[in-house]
Amino acid sequence: MKVMKKEWFEDKDCLDIGCNQGFMTISIAMKFFCRSMVGIDIDQNLVERAKRNLQRIAATKSAITSLEPCEAESSKGTESLELSKDQPTLKGTDLIESVKFRKENVLEKLQPCSPEYDTILCLSVTKWIHLNWGDSGLIALFAKMWHLLRPGGILVLEPQPWVSYQRKRRVSERAAANFKDILMKPCYFPEILLDKIGFRHMENATNNLQGSVVGFNRPIFVFRK
Repeated sequence: MKVMKKEWFEDKDCLDIGCNQGFMTISIAMKFFCRSMVGIDIDQNLVERAKRNLQRIAATKSAITSLEPCEAESSKGTESLELSKDQPTLKGTDLIESVKFRKENVLEKLQPCSPEYDTILCLSVTKWIHLNWGDSGLIALFAKMWHLLRPGGILVLEPQPWVSYQRKRRVSERAAANFKDILMKPCYFPEILLDKIGFRHMENATNNLQGSVVGFNRPIFVFRK
C-alpha cells in the first residue's frame, strides 16, 4: 500500500486482476475513494471469500463509524484492514456499492474489448499466466489490459521475478512444459509493454521505498496508456 497513490484511484473506475481474497482490492477502494472497483479471479473459492470479506469489513466499518470516538478506538484491530478514524475512508454502505467481485478468466473473451477502466491492478499474477498459457498468454494479457484502459489510464504491474518461476515450474505438467519454452522473461516486460503493446510511459513506483517486507520487495511498475 505504501506505493499506491491517491490520484491513481480517486473517483476512478478500477479493475484488480487476480484479486485473491480481496483484501488489497477492498483496502484501495476504502482508502482512495474509487468510483468503482471490480476484483476478478479465476478461482471461485477465492471470489466467494472476497465477497464474504467485503460484507464483513463493510459491516465493521459501518459499526465503527456509528460509534462514539472512544468506542471506535477500542474496536480497532478486530479486522484484517486498518480502519483509522483519523483518515477518511468509504462508509460501509458505499463500499458495498462500489466494490464488486466476480469469477473470471482474464484471457477469455479477448475480443471485442472496449476501454472501461481508468486504472488496472495486476499484482503477482503474471507468473501464473505465463506458466499456464506461455508467452502467447502473457502477450494476450498485456494487450487486453491495454485495450481495457481508457486513454491516459494506468496499469499498476507487479511481476514476479524469474527465480520464482523456477521454484514453481513443477506445480503441474502444463507449467513444466511452458516453463521450458518461455522466452519473454520478466526483465523484458517493460520493453514489451512500451515498444510492442503501446504504453507510452513507465515509472518504477518502488524506487527508494524503505521498509519492504522480506520476500515481497518486488518492483511495482506503473505504465500509462
